[in-house]
Amino acid sequence: MQRKLITTAGTVACATAIVATIGAGTTSAAPSKRLGETLVVIQSPPRQQYVDLGNPGPSPGDLLEFASTLANQAGAPIGDLHIACTQNFDQVAVCVGIFNLFRRGKLSVDASPVFPNSTVGMVTGGTGDFQNVRGEAHIDPQPDGTTKITFHLLG
Repeated sequence: MQRKLITTAGTVACATAIVATIGAGTTSAAPSKRLGETLVVIQSPPRQQYVDLGNPGPSPGDLLEFASTLANQAGAPIGDLHIACTQNFDQVAVCVGIFNLFRRGKLSVDASPVFPNSTVGMVTGGTGDFQNVRGEAHIDPQPDGTTKITFHLLG
């Protein structure tokens, strides 16, 4: 009985140490598992399609779809982005974006931008290296038509 208790206690202690180490992000193989990862991407000027429903001009229910390529800060292509926005009241849109980062996975971001202003979106999850992450996406339109997106990831 004592031997079983010692073995169980040792297993629990080992598992706790592994979980604590992974939670602290010190030994994780996936970069997104580190606490506080910051990732910066540049969205190219998007292809857009606007669907005007209801009253002419922006009104609740209108749809705006975007597709863009993504690059790192050096300009090398690193993925693509697809966003679907529904216009709400008071010039606020409700948007969902899927960021596909080649060889790393996908990030899902929800945001309520007031176009064309900067906004902060919510990272709601992901796949691959980004499985189970959360955080924020700071979305900053630039004068040249690109958008700088800075992810602050936790997970």
